[in-house]
Parts: sequence; structure tokens; C-alpha cells
Amino acid sequence: MEKMEIRMELKELTEKMLDLLGISEVKDMPERIFWVVRMNDTSVYTAFSQMVPDLNIDWLQQIYQYYMADRKEKMQDYTPKNLAQFMSKLAGDGDVITDLCAGSGALTIQCWSRNNDQKFELYEVDENVIPILLFNMAVRNIECIVCHADVLQQEIYHTYQIKKGEKFGIFWEVENEKN
Repeated sequence: MEKMEIRMELKELTEKMLDLLGISEVKDMPERIFWVVRMNDTSVYTAFSQMVPDLNIDWLQQIYQYYMADRKEKMQDYTPKNLAQFMSKLAGDGDVITDLCAGSGALTIQCWSRNNDQKFELYEVDENVIPILLFNMAVRNIECIVCHADVLQQEIYHTYQIKKGEKFGIFWEVENEKN
């Protein structure tokens, strides 16, 4: 029997997220989500988990890509679910998976949906999508290191960690060494 994909309209999803976060504009979403992650606000994680029908889907990617991605200057476009599923199979079942352009975490979510015990090293240059990436990892209890970094210049600006918790991941800010 083929798995039926559950969909939610972008407008409905966006309105539900704004309501959940207690904000009125999408542009405020990254800052508010970052606050939720930093506070390890499990009430928001719980409400989000109940709001979306399937955590194997990167729901926040849809909102970010439509409303916030910089497609002109940064040429940002995000990995479609089918491609992320294919790439997760190529990544295999190693102990640690590295994603050099993590975005909101589509590839990581697909790898996690195949193996909940994998750990991840995630790199992303766009500081605006980092909060969404961290939220996606914490709400799914995915253990990972997230680096705000320019991998082409080999520069790491800031490092965060999500450690496995009982139900949701626990956020830690990692002290970076100054060069």
C-alpha cells in the first residue's frame, strides 16, 4: 500500500504558525522561532507536533521558501522532498551525516525519517534560516551540530548544538574560538 502524503495549504500553515508563535507578520518568524529554540520552549514544540500531520515533512521550508528566501541575490531555492528522499538514501546509514548547505533541514529530516539514531553536522550560510533549521531539529529530537558558516571560505561564525532530550531536542550554544 502506497503511503499517502498529507498536505496543508501554505496559507493555512502560515496562519497557524503565526498564531502558534504569537506574531502577526511572517518577517518576524525567524526571530521568534530562535527565541523558542533558545528557551527550549517545549509547549511550542508540542503544539507544532500536534498541528502538523507528519514530522517527516519539512513544513517550515514551505513558508521560508515562499516568503523569506532570497532568490535573486543569493539564488536560494530549497530541496524538494523527493530529491531529499533520494539523497538520504545516497547518504546511507553512517553514524554522522554532514550537510554543507542545510537550509531548513529537508535532507536531514529525510535521513532522520529513515534512521532516528543518526547524528548530523549541519552547515548553513544564511543566518535567517538558522532558527528554522534549529527548530526543525529540536522538534524532531534530532541530535546535531549546526554551524552558521561559509563553507567555501572555511569560516564558522557561530555554532549551536541540539542534544537528544526525552521528547524534544535540547538547544545549547557552543562557544566559538576567536582566530
